[in-house]
Amino acid sequence: MKTRALFVLGLIFCGSFIGRIAVMASDAASADAPADPAQQAGAPADACIGGELAAAVKDRMSALDGRERKIADREAELKTYERQVDKRLAELEEANNKLQTSIKIVQDARNADIQKLAAIYAGMKPAQAGGIINEMDAKFAAGLISSMNSEQAAQIVANMDSQKAYLVSVILANRTQGE
Repeated sequence: MKTRALFVLGLIFCGSFIGRIAVMASDAASADAPADPAQQAGAPADACIGGELAAAVKDRMSALDGRERKIADREAELKTYERQVDKRLAELEEANNKLQTSIKIVQDARNADIQKLAAIYAGMKPAQAGGIINEMDAKFAAGLISSMNSEQAAQIVANMDSQKAYLVSVILANRTQGE
């Protein structure tokens, strides 16, 4: 953005400089013959544009044209990069959507499996289910117990080791507070 602003300011400066030169040249061309004989004899005029100044202006204009071409090339390159970035973003969004769909499928399958397992343990005798669940990882056991109805879960927890039952209860309480 700064480069574009500097470029525009440079063009305005050059345009005003060229305009000033044109005004000075037209003033010099339209002026009548000087009244002073000393000026007629070859004394330098006030607003005469010499060969050096014209060459300097031409060189400056050529340099500005070169910069303008470089800026246009750079803008085209940046647009190419922008299109590539947009394409990659679209690809990433598509991949993210596919990943979210896959995660949802896995979570649904996991939840269905836990529901089936909870139904199996709920169908067992509470003492037998409590003994098996007592041996499970506490987080998994908490998830399993949370999938059961409260009456069945209470009977199973009552048949678990008191330390394990306490740990499972804390995990369940923290899950409820986190929601």
